Amino acid sequence: MRFEWDPRKEQANVKTRGLSFKEAQEALTCGTVVVLREDTRHNEQRFVFLGMCKRLNILVVVVAYPEETVTRIISARKANTKEREIYETQL
Repeated sequence: MRFEWDPRKEQANVKTRGLSFKEAQEALTCGTVVVLREDTRHNEQRFVFLGMCKRLNILVVVVAYPEETVTRIISARKANTKEREIYETQL
């Protein structure tokens, strides 16, 4: 599986949320990942996942799959209290 993202969106995400998309990638590949929901508001199929990065933050990561072997990270942020509870019940 190959990960990709828009470098400008990543820079904006680091500036506003303090999270790189590399950390988001870690959250999707290093342990338990929970599907929070499918996002159908866009012209492509997107999924919202919960995962934990190496800094032990639970993250909300939005991804799309433009190709069968490619995961495109669209956004990432720290999970809120309710989202953390959902993640923790899946452990």
